[in-house]
Amino acid sequence: MVFMVMFVYIFIVLSDPYGLLKQGMKRDFYMCSALCLISFFIAFAMAMKWPIPSPSPIIVSWVKKLL
Repeated sequence: MVFMVMFVYIFIVLSDPYGLLKQGMKRDFYMCSALCLISFFIAFAMAMKWPIPSPSPIIVSWVKKLL
């Protein structure tokens, strides 16, 4: 499963952000690359079956503070 995640992300990174850089959209390239990297880390952690903490308690506490 880990190898499949890596191959899919290699394909995505080589096809999607590279076109932005080729067109001269540097800011979009950097943003897309950063989001791809974050997404890769999450997908890799899920493939390794590492526990990922839920952000919902933090969101609930923020909403309670607002109300």
